[in-house]
Amino acid sequence: MFKNYILIFTLISFITGFSQTIVSTDSQNKKVIIEEFTGVACQYCPIGHTIVQNLIDDNPGNVFAIKIHEGGYAEGYTPDFTTQWGTAIVSQSNNGGSYPSGTINRQVISSASSNGGTSIALGWNNINNNPFITAVEQVLLQSAYVNVGVEANLNVLTRELSVHVEAYYTGNSPQSTNLLNIALLQNNTIGPQSGEGGGSEYNHTHRLVHMLTGQWGETINETSTGSFINRNYTYIIPESYNNVDAVLADLEVVAFISETQQNIISGSQATPFFDGLEYSNDASLLSIEDNLNGNCGEIASPVIVIQNLGTDPINSLSIDYSINSASSETHSWSGSLESLQSTSIELPSISYSPSDTNTINIILSDDENNDNNSDVFYFDQSSSYETSFVTFDLVTDNYASETTWEFTDSSGNILAQGGGYTNNNTYTSELEIPSADECYTFTINDSYGDGICCQYGTGSYSISDESGNVIFSGGDFSSTESTIFRVGETLGMNSIFKNDLNIFPNPSNGVFNIKTSLNNSTYKIYNLIGQHVKSGLINNGSNSIDLRNSIDGVYFMTIQTENGEKTGYKLIKN
Repeated sequence: MFKNYILIFTLISFITGFSQTIVSTDSQNKKVIIEEFTGVACQYCPIGHTIVQNLIDDNPGNVFAIKIHEGGYAEGYTPDFTTQWGTAIVSQSNNGGSYPSGTINRQVISSASSNGGTSIALGWNNINNNPFITAVEQVLLQSAYVNVGVEANLNVLTRELSVHVEAYYTGNSPQSTNLLNIALLQNNTIGPQSGEGGGSEYNHTHRLVHMLTGQWGETINETSTGSFINRNYTYIIPESYNNVDAVLADLEVVAFISETQQNIISGSQATPFFDGLEYSNDASLLSIEDNLNGNCGEIASPVIVIQNLGTDPINSLSIDYSINSASSETHSWSGSLESLQSTSIELPSISYSPSDTNTINIILSDDENNDNNSDVFYFDQSSSYETSFVTFDLVTDNYASETTWEFTDSSGNILAQGGGYTNNNTYTSELEIPSADECYTFTINDSYGDGICCQYGTGSYSISDESGNVIFSGGDFSSTESTIFRVGETLGMNSIFKNDLNIFPNPSNGVFNIKTSLNNSTYKIYNLIGQHVKSGLINNGSNSIDLRNSIDGVYFMTIQTENGEKTGYKLIKN
């Protein structure tokens, strides 16, 4: 619960002077408070988030957002971002259940209202030429009769938040009483989000977690020209809200004044200043963001996470790093990292000799506290599989048209891809391995953002080697899932193929010559999307394959001997 420990209503004229420090006494236009209605299961909400963030970025210091997770797209999901305040705020907007939507200063925007001029909630579904954007621009041009200023301190040891709000009336309010609201928000919460641009690692920003002044705010009784309001609040931040960690570094405060439960006149935003830190200069090495498990090569680019545990900003760091006790590299980082903030730093690629388990040593430059400046992290190397092709098995869900996939090599070349499936069906594709001792990536996508299992059906997929052993499988993901695996010496790539089969020229204009000592071997050729293009026999001596009637591009050929040995080759027609 919050504690209101100073409550002052003061009316002081210019003649006697007054002691306000954070609010202007000049007439100003309105600041915009956007209350955005959203949810983790809302398909189009990422579009709304982008629109709101663009408005904030385009109008720094004049547009502030409060994202309210409420309704069927938010309730019952994990993590739970709902609050006890959201339902009433959304209900009084006459929203009608449309998401994404939101209010602009809780005003009725008659020219753009979606409910006959009575709704204060506007919906949107387009980044540009949007009535919501136009409405924000209109409100920013309106004059405000009250200015609002806010500042905050947060003690990291006691978790006590102190908020100081000042307001000055440059004109008379039409209401004898107004309402002061203080919203506590949290940024940078990583979690799932449905829809295009969402995924399991979506960054949720400006989330409402608490209202320090209750559901509709605290009453202001002096609302005439020259009224000066000065109030202070304290509130102990809990460890979590609905089992979602309350991260002190990610909190912000938005204060605003409304005439009633609706019609916000103006507001302001503040990021807390942190008290209780022991050092002025203290960079802390938190973790490796991607611990590189399953790394598929002899080069790695570690991504480390650094946090500033000092009171002063960090503008530069020297980072030494090495893998498997090899010679170290040094990376010089520069930027701006404020107190308690953290950042990810991708270190330049470094070569190493891989083993089953690998060690990364990270050392930061010295500061006032070197106890948290170094650490050793471990990662396992990707398993290697001996196979000349892999089999992709797909069971689609109830929305199969949302599913696409790609199979690429270590250079990012697309070796095969697929899509255009029908609901609740089974598909199998044989994906040829063009070369051994190579890393390959299989990526499956769902355009809606809910994977292929398990919300709308029981879809699944798997990748198996040529012996039928499953290399990996899945289906329960959000927008995309990628898996990297290494193919070592293929089962079929034995001395027979190495020494007794030669394809030339390659690339060619479409005619490929094959010279071999093999007898009674068969070949099959596929295009990038797995369609069968050509097949035939190869015998001892010189053979020729003609693809001149096929379009230019990359093709894959499998060759199988009479003994059942099989391998794959890449053909390039140009």
